[in-house]
Amino acid sequence: MTTQVEAPTTFRWDRLTYSSALGYCLLVAGLSVGVVLSELRDEFGISGVVAALHGSTFGIGLLFAGVFGVKLVDRVGRREVLTISAACLAGGVVLFCIGPSWPITLLGTAFSGAGGALLVMVMPGLISDHHGEHRAAAFAAVNGAPGIAGVAFSLVIGGALSAGWSWRPPYLILTGVFTLALVVVAHPVALPDGERHGAFSLRHFFDRDVLVPWAHIVNAVLAEFTVGIWAVTYLREVGHAGAGLAPILASVFGVMMFATRLALPVLLRWWGEATISYSFVVIGAGAAVMCFAPNLAGKTVGLVIVGFGGAPLYPLTVNRFYQRSGHALDAVALGAYCALASGVAVTLGPLALGALADSVGLRWAILIVPVLAAVGAFTQRSRTVY
Repeated sequence: MTTQVEAPTTFRWDRLTYSSALGYCLLVAGLSVGVVLSELRDEFGISGVVAALHGSTFGIGLLFAGVFGVKLVDRVGRREVLTISAACLAGGVVLFCIGPSWPITLLGTAFSGAGGALLVMVMPGLISDHHGEHRAAAFAAVNGAPGIAGVAFSLVIGGALSAGWSWRPPYLILTGVFTLALVVVAHPVALPDGERHGAFSLRHFFDRDVLVPWAHIVNAVLAEFTVGIWAVTYLREVGHAGAGLAPILASVFGVMMFATRLALPVLLRWWGEATISYSFVVIGAGAAVMCFAPNLAGKTVGLVIVGFGGAPLYPLTVNRFYQRSGHALDAVALGAYCALASGVAVTLGPLALGALADSVGLRWAILIVPVLAAVGAFTQRSRTVY
């Protein structure tokens, strides 16, 4: 028997919210391939582009989910889609960890990427339906939880590598823990079905109130996700950190993402409508520090700054998208458009950085982030300027 969850009158953590956070933590398992990209590069001798493809499979899955996922939700319902999502995430990680060659590991990330894509497509609309006008606080809180999961993956895997052990067993164990926790917490919860306003269509891209805030999500994810995927590899190859130390140092990114999203209400009181613009400025400055700092300590400080600046971008741009596009799209369709936005960014961002790394070196390739940040800071300098 399932427990019906009523929408809260103010934002609060309830069983559905905890389930959503755990779903995002399981998503981190699928996205933590960045922690071991250097290991894969050493083990299989793969190029920067092939390494980046392991992160971009999530984006490709998002593109398919954004186009076709609504039909699946309409056919089987949100709960069943999220069940499929969790199964693909867990199964893909298993395949990634046991893969004896890069085509197999890439296939594993394709499965986990597809599962993560379904989760990202469904979850924003689910959170919006459940929390209503408090969705911005809910987005920030739920998206903050994966930061702790990311820290766990970085510290545990980094510790294993420092001890001379394989990264595979701890990766599998952590994924199993988050999968079990999600099953236990989410099983009794009944999800809101989500209001539908007719068949899903991409024609709304021609609506300025949809296209413009959608593009802002793309820019935000490009700036933040790209650094997150390459952080460990960057600290190891450019900062010359050891194989075990690099993931541990890179955990500061997750810590800052988590802490800043929890503190988002404070930032909004300080910076008001300029919060997104200021966040872009900060993330651009952090990436510049990563590039020009002369030693590993300075590059790690730069990553801390990137985490602080990047944390508010996704929840706030998604919230603006909902505010501006809600008259044209229902919650399920809004989730699909968000998945498409993330898909474009997640597919192109790590891949572009990998291609630049192959041509100009990873140190200089990171400067693509300040360029993206400058665009974001200018276009989002106030809520009314687009």
